[in-house]
Amino acid sequence: DRDPENTMSSKQVYNTRYRYKAKMRASMSEMQHLFKHLGDNKYFFKCRSLVDVGGEYLQDRFFAHPRSVSLLNSFPTVLLMDSTYKTNKYNMPLFEIVGFTSTKRTYNVGFAWLTNEKEDNFIWALQQLRPLVRNECSLPKVILTDRDTALMNVVAQVFPTSAALVCRVHVEKNVGSKIKELVKVRQGEEVKEGIVWENLEKAFMHLLTSDTIDVYGDRLMEFRELCKKWPRLLRYIEETVLDTDKEKVVHAWVDKHMHMGNYTTNRVECAHGVLKKFLTDSSEEHRYRDVKLYSLLAFKVSRAALDYIYQEAKRVDNVGMDCKKCGCLMRVNYGLPCACLIAKKLRHNQPIRLDEVYNHWKKLCFNNEEGGGDVQDDYSCTAEWEAIKERLKTSDEGMKNEIRDQLRLIAYPESTSLKSPVQDAKSKGAKKKKAASKASLPQASSSTVSKAPVIGNFTPTLSQIVELDHMPKCMHPFIEDIVDVESDGFCGFRAIALATKNNEEEFGFVRLNMQWEMTLNRSMYVNMFDGEDRWKYIYDALFPPPRQRTSLRKTVAPKDKWFTFPDMGHIVATILDRVVVQLSKHGFGACEIFFPLHGYPPPNPSSMVICLGALPNHYVLVKLKEGCPIPKTNAQWKRHASEHTKAWETYFMDRQKQFEELMSIERGDVSTVGVGSKDNPMNFDVIT
Repeated sequence: DRDPENTMSSKQVYNTRYRYKAKMRASMSEMQHLFKHLGDNKYFFKCRSLVDVGGEYLQDRFFAHPRSVSLLNSFPTVLLMDSTYKTNKYNMPLFEIVGFTSTKRTYNVGFAWLTNEKEDNFIWALQQLRPLVRNECSLPKVILTDRDTALMNVVAQVFPTSAALVCRVHVEKNVGSKIKELVKVRQGEEVKEGIVWENLEKAFMHLLTSDTIDVYGDRLMEFRELCKKWPRLLRYIEETVLDTDKEKVVHAWVDKHMHMGNYTTNRVECAHGVLKKFLTDSSEEHRYRDVKLYSLLAFKVSRAALDYIYQEAKRVDNVGMDCKKCGCLMRVNYGLPCACLIAKKLRHNQPIRLDEVYNHWKKLCFNNEEGGGDVQDDYSCTAEWEAIKERLKTSDEGMKNEIRDQLRLIAYPESTSLKSPVQDAKSKGAKKKKAASKASLPQASSSTVSKAPVIGNFTPTLSQIVELDHMPKCMHPFIEDIVDVESDGFCGFRAIALATKNNEEEFGFVRLNMQWEMTLNRSMYVNMFDGEDRWKYIYDALFPPPRQRTSLRKTVAPKDKWFTFPDMGHIVATILDRVVVQLSKHGFGACEIFFPLHGYPPPNPSSMVICLGALPNHYVLVKLKEGCPIPKTNAQWKRHASEHTKAWETYFMDRQKQFEELMSIERGDVSTVGVGSKDNPMNFDVIT
């Protein structure tokens, strides 16, 4: 259009592009061409399909660039998620996940094209994301989403240890639209109507930014008084925001988490744009030189962190060393020194230490993240390959063809027979005009084979000899370590916290997440526990016991607050999305395995095992060798687990069979005794 001598039309350009793409694709289908590009560029990609009349069709697909995986493992603290539209000719929503680095640069973690924006689709997408985090202790601290109810619900299921927050802008926009819909004035007073709308929106924003619970209570009373003339509006706001999501959007609760200043999903919504060039004004470089406060931080933390600390230091004159005036939000929300700490440093002429800065800000090169780079040179699957060859020798013709087809898909992803989606996806966004198709990048899963058990030597200490004696003898060669925890009645919860967070003192969060799971799925657990009474007993057991103010001794939990199998085994397995094993000596307690009650199994669940050893009135954490025998499945799980969750058990059947064979030999040498007794309240399998 800008060149008057150019006679080419846009239609000719489109036609030429189409012919070029068709030539590049040659005889391959769209899906084969796509999978080939993903494989050639070393993308992590997976997909799931839907079998219908006419063949197997693509349902959902997830993909992540290898560079993105490295970035995720370096900067996993805060993730932001949102869906966008008009990216492909099948109208499939593009679910996008982003994070940000220590220099405040946004990076893409991964993408997923989904046929629907329902809980099942989001659960699948997040389950593909979770294994990309190589270290379980480095899972995101905060995950921020819009007000999509389905997405909000599943974040807590797949990432139970992460704080799920809601975008404040989305909440304000929804309430603003409802104000304009429900607040009306008499005809001719349109100017007054606009002022009323503005005042209501400002009052609501004022309510969301309440910095303490007491301030929130006062402002809520003021807001209710302001909305007295419009009860429908007040009821809508309370039922959809304040009663359900205030912990996810109001500052008084949100600022308890390390969100690093992210109150909205603006980062993910702007991820497709060009990032602003980072200004490196030379005059600013000198403000950190020769200043003792920053002397230990130079070249060891990012410029963004130094800028945050510099701005926080300006508050010192008003705050001083008073923690109450400071509020310490910089430390809680960003992991950086707050004003009152900086004041103490300045008073004593001391520098800020590196250990006072959260790790997120100290990572200046993401290639050196813990767990290795993009490719591990020492990675080997020789044992698995030998197992496959042995399987081929003993399998019938049908099984041999099945194994060959699976291996062919791994080696040649472009040979897939998967077809494009059967119909347009139904997205939640507003109706949009049809747009030209854009290139898309999904991901195919690679099959995994369980590793054979590696039997090594475990040399127990004197105390561990006693603990080992309470484990089945046949399991001794498969135990790598036994870790004791404090014997204060919370030992079961402490062992779980030690296994998941590497810190037994965080057992309170385990109990809190268990309460939340029991509340969210109350009807399921009431049915499993055979009534409200047992449900209430377990639920009340998760509340901390009252503190004894007259005593200086540490609180010891009474028996009704102890961790108990099998009931709590189901809950822990579900909130952690892991396999929980109870291991005990034959004749003392049960040996059982507990799987999650809902949710799909991850790609390689065989390594996601937490084992608790049951001693008399005490639990210890037992570290098992990967691929070792494990006990039978708890009978209640088989009756109450959702259908798609039952796939968990298929990954462990061979190992369970091996355990039963070993135990049958051991039981022949041990006299038969009851499984539990009133003296051992940790096992309720046989107590009536």
